Amino acid sequence: MKKIKKFAKNLFSANRMKMLAMMLLCGTAVTFAQNAAGDYTAGTNALSTVTEEIAKYVPYVVKLCYAIAGVVAVVGAISVYIAMNNWLFWTARNVLKCTDIEQFVKT
Repeated sequence: MKKIKKFAKNLFSANRMKMLAMMLLCGTAVTFAQNAAGDYTAGTNALSTVTEEIAKYVPYVVKLCYAIAGVVAVVGAISVYIAMNNWLFWTARNVLKCTDIEQFVKT
């Protein structure tokens, strides 16, 4: 009997086992609470109605995402175009600022 008590005491002294016991206790309590509730038709009908209503907005959200992506693409293309047109200016300016010519000469 002392061995059993000692084993149980050592087993439940670990925090992991305490958490496991607590989760099992809470999980069974929730299961019993759901079974005691009875008829679920009102809740399931409400959930199905909500999902149908939310599904109606999906095409609008997709089109909104496409519009935002289009704006981002146009702004990106314009910035790349401006950078490409100013590339020679910036490169020449950076070359003139450098005093060490070995950076540009590959040996």
